[in-house]
Amino acid sequence: MTAVAAATIVGGAGFSGAAEAAGPPVYSKYTVSGTTHIAKPGAELKLGPGQFDMYTQIGSYTFYGTITLPPVKVTKVVPGIGAVSGTVTLGPGSAGGSVFGGFTGSATWPVKLSDVRVNGVPYDVGASCGTAQPVTTELVSDGFVTGQGGRLTSTYSLGEFANCGSATPVLNTAVAGPGNTLALDLTAG
Repeated sequence: MTAVAAATIVGGAGFSGAAEAAGPPVYSKYTVSGTTHIAKPGAELKLGPGQFDMYTQIGSYTFYGTITLPPVKVTKVVPGIGAVSGTVTLGPGSAGGSVFGGFTGSATWPVKLSDVRVNGVPYDVGASCGTAQPVTTELVSDGFVTGQGGRLTSTYSLGEFANCGSATPVLNTAVAGPGNTLALDLTAG
């Protein structure tokens, strides 16, 4: 009888609220570093180190959490204009998905742009410059191990920018669009 009871508890059969029977979510903290490649301008941004606070529900192996990355300073030489620089803030990102047999999930990130300079001269884009809608990245990893980490990858679209003053149409022409890539390395710690 004990083996049948144990199998019923593990399998969740016969119980409403099987997720509650598994107990509270398990907290894991990962250090996050990586890169994102923005396709249109051909810009490579180094990300991190940051942190992923992840909560995994044992039984269903679903997770939710927050990925926090520091702002990134980027400089790109634009023909006919010169050196254009700015600070990109990606996130914090809200993440959720499954860690059953790998890692499958998504993260939703607000993207902000600040401290823009053209040839060293400040260019006012305002305090609310960023993508009109948060960016969603579908993250996958075959080698991810809960409690250890792994590499997450994504290909995503960068939506239209808004609230950037006279720079808005330029950003939408030169930056917004599909084919961007993201690679994040998660290390437990």
